[in-house]
Parts: sequence; C-alpha cells; structure tokens
Amino acid sequence: MAVQNATVPDDENPPAPDAGAVEDALLGELAERIGGALTEELTEGGSPARLVKLALPGGGFQVVKLLVDIPGAVDGHDLDSFRVKIRQIEKIRAEIPELREVYTELSDEFHGDNWSAYTMPFYANQDIAAPLRAGEDVEKRYAPQLRRILSDLVGQGYLRSSEETAPGHIAEVHADRLIRRFWLLQKYLPGALVDAETITVNGVVCRNPLRLAQTLVDQPGLTAGVDPARLYYPVHGDLNTRNILVLDDAAVSAGRGGYRIIDPRGTLGHWDPAYDLSKILFSFTVWDAGLRKGFRLTQDAGEWQVAIEGGTYPAYRAAAHGLLGLLRGLPEFQRLTADDPGWESRYLLGHAFHLLAEAACRLSDIKKRTGEDTADQLDPVDLAKGHYLYGVLFLEDAVRQLEAEGRVDHDAALSLLG
Repeated sequence: MAVQNATVPDDENPPAPDAGAVEDALLGELAERIGGALTEELTEGGSPARLVKLALPGGGFQVVKLLVDIPGAVDGHDLDSFRVKIRQIEKIRAEIPELREVYTELSDEFHGDNWSAYTMPFYANQDIAAPLRAGEDVEKRYAPQLRRILSDLVGQGYLRSSEETAPGHIAEVHADRLIRRFWLLQKYLPGALVDAETITVNGVVCRNPLRLAQTLVDQPGLTAGVDPARLYYPVHGDLNTRNILVLDDAAVSAGRGGYRIIDPRGTLGHWDPAYDLSKILFSFTVWDAGLRKGFRLTQDAGEWQVAIEGGTYPAYRAAAHGLLGLLRGLPEFQRLTADDPGWESRYLLGHAFHLLAEAACRLSDIKKRTGEDTADQLDPVDLAKGHYLYGVLFLEDAVRQLEAEGRVDHDAALSLLG
C-alpha cells in the first residue's frame, strides 16, 4: 500500500480557521489525485472524520475517510488514534486469516502534517441494527446475525492471544478516561451539571461523576472483584452497532462472511472484550437512537429529566435487555469468560462510562447533525447533555451496587431505562 503526502495544509500553509473549508479543499485534492469524483457525503457515525463516496473513472466506488487535526480532540477522536486505526486493520487482516475478509480493506492512505486520509472500497450495506429501527422482531435477523458475527470475533479474534494484567484496569481505562476528558464537559455544560456535588436525574439523586471516577481510582478495593485478570487480542475497541455492517444476509446466515467490521479504536495492544461488547449495549440503550432523534431535556427546581426524543425504538429496548443472554449462549463467549466472574459487572460499569465518554466526544468536534425525524439540526451540546445525564444515572447505580454488593446486576441496571 502506498503512503502518499499531499501538499496542503502543512507547516508553511496552516489550516484556516474554517475547518470545513480546509476539509473540502483536501477532499477535492484527494479526489483529483485518485482520479475520481466526489459524489455523496456519508453522514452516519459518531466520528469527527469526513466520509465521502468517490466514483472511480473505470467504474465502481471508493470511500474517502479524512480527519484534520482538531486541537483538544479527545483520545479516540484525535489524529494519532486515527492513524493507528489503519495499522490496527492491517494487523488484524495480516495476523488472523479467518477474519481477513470481514475487515475493511484499505485501498490507499494519504498523510499531511496535520491530517490523514485513507480510502476503502464502497459496499452497499446496512448497519446490523437497521432492521430493528424498521420494527423487525429481534429474533428474525438481528439476533442470528449478531450471534454469528460475535462467534467469529470472539472465537477467532479475542481468544487468539491473551496476557495477564494487573489489578486496577477499570480505574486505569474507564475512570482515568473520564477524568482526562472532564475539562471538555466543564467547558460546555452548565456548572449545575458538572460542578455540583449531587445531580438529580429522572428522580434519582446521583453523585458527581468526576468524584465517582476519582473514588474508583482512590479506592481500588471497590473494583478488585470485577477487574479483568487477562486482556485479549485487540479485535476492535469501539464495537458499536454502526461499526458492524451487513452486506449479504444469506452469507451471514450460512457462516460465509457477508459482513464488514469497520473503524476500530486505534489500538495495537491487548484489550478487554468487556469494553467492546458494552459498546453494543450502549448503542441500544442511548447512543444510536440519541444521535438519530436527539434528547428531550427538562429542568425543574434543580432536577433534570432526560429521555430519547419521541422514545427509543421498541426493538432497541428488547435488544438491550437480551444482549447479555445472547452472549451467554455463545460457546466462544463461555470460553472467554469461564475464569472471569466479574465480567458482567465490568460490562455494565463500562456501559456507564461509555455514556459519559460519549458526552465529551459530542463536544470534541462540536459538529451539528440532522435529526432523523426533523430537518432541524441537533445541537451537539444537547447531545452531550443527553449522554451525560444518562451516564450520571447509570454510573451512580453501578458504583452504588459495587459499594453495597461488590457486583453490578444486569436487570437492576437496565431498569433505569424505564
């Protein structure tokens, strides 16, 4: 694969204040270099990167994915992580032949001093949750497909290699991530949400999440029973439902591929699968519907109410409640968690932290999105508030259960969805 450098922007020609104009100029230059024509902006996804469909002169299409460095971007959304994504895809495709064909192929890559882009083939597809948004029953397509895909990713991916890890992983990965990102929440969200000692959400009095994160750092005994003892092969790192694409229903059903895994986190070291699989849960509880519909946010006498605007998709609620049972029914998953009694608690604790981390992500690139049911744009600050309030609620519940019982119960946690 060739690595190319375009000419703008660089140190002698720094990006203009209008990031969109800089991105447009770079996309135009890349299209000219490749010899294609930009045809359509692809707007789904939670990444700050620009994703554009490109018609090739000989027929067919590619996708160009471009990220221009954003000062202050959170880890996972920053340029360094974006560049490692490319290396992670190459690593998986080279080291795991069984998964080579289901990971995004890379056609080419391009780098400047403060930007990078890569191209990949375009495939007609839908994300794995699309049938659920249309009202299809969970067991018709979604659940059988997810079982097949996760059997592959766990059995051929995560379990490919592992290494021991020291206690304190939850504090190091989840709590520290929130602590590092909290300045961004404090910059954009009202002090009543980020500075108060307690925040009342949907009738529940919750402690400040920054204080809770610091508590997990300062009191390692709280998570000692649920920290992982081993980390596994870095299959992904951001396994939300939009990063699992179905190309061919029949092929997936027959176990002959038919899907693509895209947009890994950008990590080459061993990883905790509970982190990844709780991203699927987070997709169904709040994230995917929240980004498509927005949030209904109200405040009265210092108490906050948060809900998905218009309500979430009914099948999403069923998928969220059924995900842990689906996982437990997979022989590969049983092997993965056989000596990991804290897995369920860590999965639920990770879900809460993902919601809070996503609030910062919505503010990292501060781009507006168009809602599914409205032509109006969804305010990124409101999207951040929605994720933050749900995260505050779920983290309070998870830590409260850890303090009282030493574990987090699945049914008790998901009862917060109403």
